[in-house]
Amino acid sequence: MPRVVAVPFGSRPSLCPVRAWRRWKQEAGLDSAPDGFAFRQLHSRWKTVMEDGLEPESVGDVLTRIGEKAGLDIRPTGHSPRRGLVTESQRAGHDDRQAEKQGGWAKGSPVMRGYREDDDRWEENALIGVL
Repeated sequence: MPRVVAVPFGSRPSLCPVRAWRRWKQEAGLDSAPDGFAFRQLHSRWKTVMEDGLEPESVGDVLTRIGEKAGLDIRPTGHSPRRGLVTESQRAGHDDRQAEKQGGWAKGSPVMRGYREDDDRWEENALIGVL
């Protein structure tokens, strides 16, 4: 069963994850369960949508292919949204505990803290104002 995460409406309708999720469910003909899988497996022979979700590796492969088709100058992976959550949460001034809970990290996660430190190197840099 997937982890349930509360996602608020976005302030910009064109980027709102809740509106996108609702539209996707409607267009894909998915059931009304609010916490169901966003991306489902297809039957290998009939190509019908099945109840099971994609394997995590498959989701990562899809994100990478979409990034290539979009011509991004980075290579997104399945981990990119989680890391992006940490970056944007920090920019919004949120406490680490909020990102840990939302992203599924253990309390005091050194991995998550490492992401924060990577992002801090540009904001908290000794060369700002010197160069």
